[in-house]
Amino acid sequence: MRSMKQRVSLAMIVAMMFSIIPFAYADEAQSEVRNLARNATYSWSEAPEANYPDPGHKLNDGIHGTRNVLDPAWVGHIRKKTREVVFDLGEAKSISGINARFLQDWPGSAILFPLTVSMYVSDDNVHWANLTNKATQTLWVDGPPVDETYAWDSQTDGVPGFEDGEFAYARYVKVSFTMHTRAWTFIDEIEIMGTDGKAAGAVQLPPQEFKYLQPGEATAGIHDLSLLYNGHYANGDGDWSKEEIIPQISYVDQNGEPVDWFFDGVLTLGLISPDGRDFGGGANLQDWKWYLDKTFDADGEMHQLNEATKEVGAKLGQPDHKTKVVVMIPDTGEYQTDFGDVDGDGISENFNAGAVGEESAMANRQKAIRWWMDEVLQRWEANHYSNLELVGLYWLSEQVSTSASGPDMLKYVNGQIHVEGLKSFWIPHFLAYKSYMWEEVGFDAVAFQPNYFFEDMSSERLDDAAYTAKRFGMGVEIEFDGRMLTDEVFRNRYKEYLDGGVKYGYMNDTFKAYYKGSGPVLRDAAASQDPDIRIMYDWLYQFVTGTYQLENTSSLHLKRLVDQLEQGGGFANHGAARSLTAHLDSVIRFEEKGNKQQAAHHMDGFMKLLESHKESGAVSGKAYPMLKANGEYLAKRLQ
Repeated sequence: MRSMKQRVSLAMIVAMMFSIIPFAYADEAQSEVRNLARNATYSWSEAPEANYPDPGHKLNDGIHGTRNVLDPAWVGHIRKKTREVVFDLGEAKSISGINARFLQDWPGSAILFPLTVSMYVSDDNVHWANLTNKATQTLWVDGPPVDETYAWDSQTDGVPGFEDGEFAYARYVKVSFTMHTRAWTFIDEIEIMGTDGKAAGAVQLPPQEFKYLQPGEATAGIHDLSLLYNGHYANGDGDWSKEEIIPQISYVDQNGEPVDWFFDGVLTLGLISPDGRDFGGGANLQDWKWYLDKTFDADGEMHQLNEATKEVGAKLGQPDHKTKVVVMIPDTGEYQTDFGDVDGDGISENFNAGAVGEESAMANRQKAIRWWMDEVLQRWEANHYSNLELVGLYWLSEQVSTSASGPDMLKYVNGQIHVEGLKSFWIPHFLAYKSYMWEEVGFDAVAFQPNYFFEDMSSERLDDAAYTAKRFGMGVEIEFDGRMLTDEVFRNRYKEYLDGGVKYGYMNDTFKAYYKGSGPVLRDAAASQDPDIRIMYDWLYQFVTGTYQLENTSSLHLKRLVDQLEQGGGFANHGAARSLTAHLDSVIRFEEKGNKQQAAHHMDGFMKLLESHKESGAVSGKAYPMLKANGEYLAKRLQ
């Protein structure tokens, strides 16, 4: 009997062993790193083009396209906004790597790699954490078709915020890639490597708050930075007088008299020297000295800015007010072989690594930058500007150099700026290489260029630029030039920037830079007798002060403006404001009835009453020019 029990027990043990083995294998298989995307579902922020569609499985079917644009494995997108694709893994899993593969065929098929690919994880498909931002390593070059895979690998890149993290634990994965204005983007496969469940070393990333750069310590307190181009221009647009500067550091009435402060910071920068060399990498020591002399001479732009601030301060009763100033640092470039001798050793500095080696070239570039900074600081101190405050220096080049030494050069420049107790400013263009790494290389205050004003393109560019600025934590540049004074197309684009500030949230609590082209466009707008032109100056002031509104070309808007100004103390009493809105109520009523003549009559009454209020002091000097400009603009439309 005992032997029978032993045989039964032995049989049970053997059976149990065999029954355990499959589960052991299952656990082992479950922990193996595999492509989690294969069993996931995904959705696009915007559907691919019909010619290169995605039925919903091309990105995770395991089929890699050949280097042929006609291969059906490729999914195609063109223009418009940054694209996003979100994968749902079904449940939280341990993610160790993400690969996204793209095609480039330029110029043959007009296909370019994305400038930047970003990867994120989330627990709820709403709140996201950034894993990485990757720039193309192949760059945009002419040639036969090539492919490139943008990858995040936890082993080599790490898990952000977790030194010992080996996996990102999340349910959702998002891959976003930027779009070119005139090129296609082709993608064929996204792989999400990892394991099911929560593996050892898996960490849950806290969601990030993606927001614009706010004015504050990082921006040296500057909210709105006006770009003053004082390089060489054949027409003299780079030569600034006090009178031309006043309308941009102060809000002036129709007579040119300051009634309030305007931009609170000014950046002086030049692009071209008299010999036609570019301060963005082609100018030599002679050109650098020319710009410094022009800017800091007794009658130079810095003196004019100081005198303008002094005059405005006196008229506004704030004689001690100081304008915050930022001065450019030219880019040395990486190819000059005969820049000039900056240290008096009799040897002209050579920035070309191919000629002197990378180490010597870098040392020479750094030497030139340090020379420039010393010159700026010495000249600033020597002039004793009574109403200016030097708060920062600005790196002129608008992208990180594509060379291997590019980031290190910027780290040096920004390190030297910080040694002097100053802030570092930067304004990368829309297609700037590696603009996302601005904090990593040491910049403090950054405004992103939409570049929408300058060429014909969809207004979605403004939306996309705002989105990019927010997710990378940058401010925004507002762009316009003198063409808006004479061309309705550019006038409308200018207004779209201001409207965008309300729509996309960058009007308030966002650091902004203002590109105005060369020449005194704001002086000309402020002094114009044409209501269509003067109003653009007033709109900008309202934008800077955070009071700009959408739909601001109607009588209803003007009524809202009266109410807004009354709440801000713009009237001596409620009766003065109410008498103006009474006229506007009549304008609105007759407009609704289609009686343009009577609407114009009451608008004329509004303008006459406004002048009466000005004479009696019932309306403030700050509110009056805004109401006058908006009123004249509306009156012209009722003629």
